[in-house]
Amino acid sequence: MAEVVLFQHANFHGAHKHLFRSESNLNAPDDKAFNDQVSSFVVLSGRWQFFRDSNFQGPSSQVFGPGLYNWVEAVNIPNDSISSVRLT
Repeated sequence: MAEVVLFQHANFHGAHKHLFRSESNLNAPDDKAFNDQVSSFVVLSGRWQFFRDSNFQGPSSQVFGPGLYNWVEAVNIPNDSISSVRLT
């Protein structure tokens, strides 16, 4: 099973959200807490790609495999810009 954990602040601080499948809209009515609010993440398994806009649109990131990513800007993702996440 694939899993990525999104964190609201750098260095894995603040609120967090576990994803086990692609999420096309982090601004969906049921949970708006992580749209444009991700500053760090951990890929526990699988390969994940991040997008600036919902529905996997807009500029995208590279594909990330398992690892600790304590600051999104260190991996060329603007801070607080992620709106959708795709399992590749």
